[in-house]
Amino acid sequence: MSETSSDKNCCETLEWIRERVHNKKHFTARGIGQIVDVSGMDAELVVKVLAGALFAILAFSDQAHFFANALLVAIPALLIFVFPIEKPTDESLFVYFSLFGAVTCLDRSLEKIPCYYVIKLALFALLYLPPYVMHQKINEFIREQLKKQKSNENVSEMSQRSAPRTAASTRTAISAPPPPRPPPQEPPKPVEQAAPPPPPAPMPVPVEKAPEPVPAPVEQIAPPPAPVQDPAPAPVEPSDPAPPSKLPSPSKSCTDLAGGSQRFKTGPHPMQSSSFHNLKSEFDGFNSAISPGHNLNDVLFRPMDKIVFNAPFDFENLTYHMRVSNNSRHRIAYAIKGNSVPRVMAYPAFGILELGEGRIIAVSVQKFDWNDFEYNKDRIAFDYVLLPDSNKEKAFSMSMFQHSDSKRRKNIKIEYNP
Repeated sequence: MSETSSDKNCCETLEWIRERVHNKKHFTARGIGQIVDVSGMDAELVVKVLAGALFAILAFSDQAHFFANALLVAIPALLIFVFPIEKPTDESLFVYFSLFGAVTCLDRSLEKIPCYYVIKLALFALLYLPPYVMHQKINEFIREQLKKQKSNENVSEMSQRSAPRTAASTRTAISAPPPPRPPPQEPPKPVEQAAPPPPPAPMPVPVEKAPEPVPAPVEQIAPPPAPVQDPAPAPVEPSDPAPPSKLPSPSKSCTDLAGGSQRFKTGPHPMQSSSFHNLKSEFDGFNSAISPGHNLNDVLFRPMDKIVFNAPFDFENLTYHMRVSNNSRHRIAYAIKGNSVPRVMAYPAFGILELGEGRIIAVSVQKFDWNDFEYNKDRIAFDYVLLPDSNKEKAFSMSMFQHSDSKRRKNIKIEYNP
């Protein structure tokens, strides 16, 4: 297993280097092409000569310090100011320049190591060289540390908020004992001197003397109480406004709460991170004729031949969803390539289709200037192979294409409607 994984890593690395040498969309390939036109040598021979000269300078020259650091500064400067379309992400540049500044400060003390500047150049190449892409791993490590720090800060804030509540509860528990003291104050309750009620006792005595005159005035007063009962309902009326006071009570609903699904970026698109998904020629070694083990209807594509994107093209992304279905009697492994990555990409970029399985593929076009690209040649290609029945692997791997003699390709043209 270790040998196969190392072979795979080596293949990805060589493929990445070949693309920088031959694919004209990279400024390195364009520069090498000009040297080839002038000298008449092969492109790979030119690269070997330049690499050998650079190695000799960095290993044996007294000016190795100057050449190594000048090269490590010139390349990112060209990508940022001269070729911004090929510029890597800001996060990767932050990691690159941070490491460059730290390591360069130690150059004079470390240059005693044999071939130190060759090693330094190789280490910085590993930041972007697949399958290592060390800048992504460093970014992920930094994000994890920031998340841990934030979680620790939240925990400390919660503990600080809960501390005053516990203090308040202890205070109330301590203040509870004082209430029992009021009972001893009961002795001064001699308020029972309510003995004054005896004076009303003499009151009934005069009432007995004039029992008859008292009822007469009471009868005269009887009529007024009737109107007094009429205003009584008036105070009852103010009780009606009480219900309206309940109406304005605040109400809540789930629509008042912010929320919803969120999208998380876990890294670069697979078609950007691996050169395997870039088309370098019309066929790339795939058979254009139908072999006995294949049928035109093994894989069904909807649409069949082309995808049309309508203007305007100044949105961040325009996406078209197409459908791919396995119509054969075998499992099918597929991988999507394109000749305009990263402007035109598809997701998922690779996978395995089980028997009768259909899958939705999202084809996206990033915003672009109509006059800056040769959009007439844009296309994506579905490379696929029939897997033998003995293959029970559930996860896709590049070896499925390397060990298969019957490979097929379906080209889908990308058109634009202005």
